[in-house]
Amino acid sequence: MRIAVVGARGIPDVEGGAEKNAEMLFPLVAKHHDVTLFSIRSFAKDGDYRGVKIVSAPEVRFLRTDKLVVYMMAVLRSFRMRPDIIHCQGLGSALFLVLYKLAARRVVVRYGSADYDMDKWGFLGRMGFRFSEWQLRFADAVIVVAPALLKRLQANGIKTRAELIPNALDAVEMFSQPDTELMATHGLTPRNFALGVGRVTPQKDFATLVRAFRKARESGQCPIEKLVIVGGSDGSGTLEALQDEAGPDVVFAGRLARSQVRALLGQSALYVNSSVHEGMSNAILEAVSAGAPTVVSDIPENRDLPLAGHNFFRTGDADALAQRLCEAAKDLNRFVPDRAPFADWEKVAEMTMALYDSLFVKRD
Repeated sequence: MRIAVVGARGIPDVEGGAEKNAEMLFPLVAKHHDVTLFSIRSFAKDGDYRGVKIVSAPEVRFLRTDKLVVYMMAVLRSFRMRPDIIHCQGLGSALFLVLYKLAARRVVVRYGSADYDMDKWGFLGRMGFRFSEWQLRFADAVIVVAPALLKRLQANGIKTRAELIPNALDAVEMFSQPDTELMATHGLTPRNFALGVGRVTPQKDFATLVRAFRKARESGQCPIEKLVIVGGSDGSGTLEALQDEAGPDVVFAGRLARSQVRALLGQSALYVNSSVHEGMSNAILEAVSAGAPTVVSDIPENRDLPLAGHNFFRTGDADALAQRLCEAAKDLNRFVPDRAPFADWEKVAEMTMALYDSLFVKRD
């Protein structure tokens, strides 16, 4: 089976949820099928990654995104290669879904996030995501990563076949290698810092995390000395505003390779996700994979994760998060989530390929 993947900037070691999912999933799929991934050249050049053929397009930013050129390239290339399946890695990549339907035998869309709820998008961007969601009724199947997203689709009248296929945990061994140079660069020692990971955008709400950390430190009840925020800027000014507010005990590490993020997770005292909007957060799953004590906001998508009640705090409430930080710092082991209820990537690959197969068994 020939599968074309669109919607991830590139693999491997590229920041972003669609990119992480693609990096872990498609090399497993490529053991059984012919997989081509359309990338942005500045993130992944033409070549091969663990059996996945990579075809790149130049980076051009338009309407606050760098993916539109890739989407258009995918349309043109797909008419030439005639794949059996075009797999869209996110809602935005379904913008040209009707054209994909003409180019491929089947179209599958991974619905990982309701992107039109993100503050960073202007009117045209949000309308584009709304149009993409409306087109999901023409997809052959939609992969949803969390029950909350499935409910949203149903509420919006999308009756296309939907399969719940979550993101997964990584192997523990991937987090065992410390990065002493990175730690030294930022003045970090093992277990003396809390960690937040994600692009510095309004929906990640790092502002609440910074305020909560400051409150926790001022209370004298939190021995964790530093807060490290890993993630690049989205160009909205959010990062600059946050840097002005933060004190010297907050480190902005910028965009890091995923291997470096894993190294920090393995050495952190605590991982915190303060988001007001998520799909099924790969960053949270990486923290669980690393065995890191974890605290997350109580948005519905995070509530879908099999975490204990004390792992959550009230979204947007800096006082509640500060209290949770102090509680976690006093008993870190209590805040380490149980890995057992989570899926692994082999299982996710099996479920994805079973979905692919079923689309042809039922119709041909």
